[in-house]
Amino acid sequence: MGYGLVKDDGSVFIEKEATEGVYQAEQAGASAAEVLSDGLEFVPTKELLERNNRTSTVETVVSRVGQKSMAGTVPTEFKAGANEGDEPETAALYEALLGGKDALLERTSLTSHTTTKLFLTGGEELQYKKGHIVKVKQSEIAGVDHVSPIVEVDSTFGIESITLLVPYGSAFSDNVKISASTQFYHKSGQPTLSVTNYLGGEIREKAIGMRPVSAELANFATGQLPEMSFSLEGLDFAREVGTPLFDPAYDSQEGAEPPVVLCSKVYKDATELTLNSLSISFTNTLGFLTSTASCSGKISSRVTKFQVGFTINPYMENDDVDLFELFEDNTGFSIFGSSNNYGASEDEKEQVVAFYMPNCRIPEITTGDEDGILTDAINGTAHRDAGNDTIFLAFI
Repeated sequence: MGYGLVKDDGSVFIEKEATEGVYQAEQAGASAAEVLSDGLEFVPTKELLERNNRTSTVETVVSRVGQKSMAGTVPTEFKAGANEGDEPETAALYEALLGGKDALLERTSLTSHTTTKLFLTGGEELQYKKGHIVKVKQSEIAGVDHVSPIVEVDSTFGIESITLLVPYGSAFSDNVKISASTQFYHKSGQPTLSVTNYLGGEIREKAIGMRPVSAELANFATGQLPEMSFSLEGLDFAREVGTPLFDPAYDSQEGAEPPVVLCSKVYKDATELTLNSLSISFTNTLGFLTSTASCSGKISSRVTKFQVGFTINPYMENDDVDLFELFEDNTGFSIFGSSNNYGASEDEKEQVVAFYMPNCRIPEITTGDEDGILTDAINGTAHRDAGNDTIFLAFI
């Protein structure tokens, strides 16, 4: 009998389930996710069924247990893959949270661009849609790489193009490249997950049929490392003696690192905001299907509602009250932000992470302060526009 399992000797593997509620063991070392140690937890529970029997005493009768469930929290760094266009190693969590995923290929533009419009070879524009976030590799020619959401895709013959929200400082160079990337957005039919948590590297804990019920992009604050934390609920659990089936292979071993939130701009529409921090919350409301034939009680779950909220605290301006007027008039606007690492120079942006909410509203605004400097403390909400476009997350 051995004791003394070490907390950080553990590892976490995440796999999408081929069949909901059927455990999927790790398939490769790349299934390991480099999660944050603080805040990582899994809590198996059984519903307690009280028995209020009269037995000639006030002592309680032994209760029974009913339905099983598993809840867990998986905190991660908000970072891109090691190589341009790679999906992050936590891609399964993002897909289970949002449902939609697009892998965009690198494209080389044509000529005669403007500060916001890039012309493409006919057919190449079809991989893009409004809301995708792209990086224009201007540094390969001359200038600084540019990151922006797409606000229009034009497939008109002879003028196939994409139009960006945030303008570049000058017209884009001819034949500039648009980076490969992985994009996530809301779409019904999110997969369920099997999460295998190795406690001390010796005990295998299985979380089965897991879905994210909430997530938060946090610590997107000046000079900090941004984090994305997922809270999940599932159908079943198990625990047994066992070691990992594969040696974990983490993206960090290939050079992937989280960005430091510096030179990280946030925009309201195409206007840059001056702020100290931002957070985004995601909520999936789950409905569970139960059956008397199931030994755990629950047989599957469905996402019945999806909501996104955010908080920002831009410094209050002395010459306008635009944000208050957006609140007062219930006027829509967009929020876009990104952060990144750097290549050979600060002109070359690498491992970009970005978010875009095209249709935002402000239901609550108060006056706050940062070290005595007044701010507009905003609790906002994001909504669909055309559909499947409440929020986009990009890893470039």
